[in-house]
Amino acid sequence: MRDTVALIRRLLADELGVDHLAAVVGFSMGAMQAFQLAVSAPGLVDRVVALAGTARCYPHGVARLEGQLAALLADPAYADGEYAEQPVAGIRAFGTVWAAWLYSQQWWRDELWRETDPDATFESTMAAFRDDFLPGADANDVVLHCRTWQRHDVGTTPGFGGDTGAALASIDVPVLVMPGATDLYFPADDARLEARSIRDATFLPIPSLWGHPAGAGEGPADGAFVNRAIRRFLAGEAIPEAEAVRSA
Repeated sequence: MRDTVALIRRLLADELGVDHLAAVVGFSMGAMQAFQLAVSAPGLVDRVVALAGTARCYPHGVARLEGQLAALLADPAYADGEYAEQPVAGIRAFGTVWAAWLYSQQWWRDELWRETDPDATFESTMAAFRDDFLPGADANDVVLHCRTWQRHDVGTTPGFGGDTGAALASIDVPVLVMPGATDLYFPADDARLEARSIRDATFLPIPSLWGHPAGAGEGPADGAFVNRAIRRFLAGEAIPEAEAVRSA
């Protein structure tokens, strides 16, 4: 992830001539990058918004991704990454396992897929995960994407000795931490724990049953909630719904 952030900084400076950012906003692994950018480049950004993402991948997240990868790697066609053609069965298995984690349990129970597609059924929703979750995906790209996610921790930034809290405490600009209240990828409790280490954190869970995609505004009410909070945060306004977190 630090490699990605280093490339972003080079592109900003060398290609766009940008040496300062009013804010950086990231969703999911983009939130991981937003935290890393604030730690790696103090003074570069004035504000940070982390949507449905944390500053490291915790052991439960590593285990989850390992299970999903196992479904892909079990396909003999994967051939230890030396495949001649895409391991289609493995990619489909990966998408099928992913389905149970993307949204909350109640999302499935209440059949909320109907809110974005009234004609959808459980069967068609599962088929979409199996057959078209990652259209055009390259298996090795999927594996490396997940490995990047698994291995990230801002605490491993040089100078912090593996201490995630110390790295977060080094961020000296306001940070808006917005986990999805029902996110199974980046649980709100993990985000809450991290917020306690940040000097100036506003902690605002997204009250949604849409799990991880709530941070991308996928649920019918999620986009408005997220955008309203970000507008207030960037304007320096108080956010009444924010939850108090104890500063470390």
